[in-house]
Amino acid sequence: MWPRFSPFGPKEEHSLEAMVPTAQFRTFGVHHLAVLIALVVLGILVAWGGRRMHGTARIWLGRSLGLVLLGYAFVLYFQEARNGWLHVSNSLPMQLCDWVLIACLVTLFHPNRLASEIAYFWGLGGTLQAVLTPDITQGFPSWRFIQFFWGHGAILLSIVYMIAGQQFRPRPRSVLRMMTAVNVYGLAALSLDLAFGWNYGYLLHKPAQSSLLDYMGPWPWYLIAIEAIGLLSFWLLGLPWKILDHLHARRQPAH
Repeated sequence: MWPRFSPFGPKEEHSLEAMVPTAQFRTFGVHHLAVLIALVVLGILVAWGGRRMHGTARIWLGRSLGLVLLGYAFVLYFQEARNGWLHVSNSLPMQLCDWVLIACLVTLFHPNRLASEIAYFWGLGGTLQAVLTPDITQGFPSWRFIQFFWGHGAILLSIVYMIAGQQFRPRPRSVLRMMTAVNVYGLAALSLDLAFGWNYGYLLHKPAQSSLLDYMGPWPWYLIAIEAIGLLSFWLLGLPWKILDHLHARRQPAH
């Protein structure tokens, strides 16, 4: 749904990058595949823990994932402040992905249906695509590589926990609700962008780096394309649950 998913928006490379020699990042190269395999293994463990653990142990599994996300946000803001990058034009939690991270934190520490749906639909719609096609130039052990997969991986594992440990499932009309919510976000971000000349959500112009938006036409037509892709993505993410409900209904004995 989003061109390149990056929690808290795209940031400059860490100042230490130039001091640490690293290889160029290659999509589905050794480092990328290693991280993907690690995330699959961790996802299986989180799903197992979410299903098998009970009571306090299960709750603390979710809170531990929440602490990992909080640690990521703290380190990122500390990095920005230390390097003089902290500014209202790019550091407010007004990227769509910021809302995903906040929704994950809310539901991990205090389960909430709306927050869970935002995390699931918005998160999988962007994070999964980003993990498969990362917007980074340097591989391991660069800070950008670690930071990128720290944030994205923790969000994916949080969604796995919500499904396995909190028995998440979309409510009726969830796709309509998510489309309404994403447009509320869009209006809020666009209002700030127009008022102050910012570009939260890439609603005024495309990102400087190459992205899927490059194939969606000029402004404002790419915004319409994003809307259509978002609707399709949400529908596809809701489809597995509808199929499961249909199969479950067919297994029920007739009366």
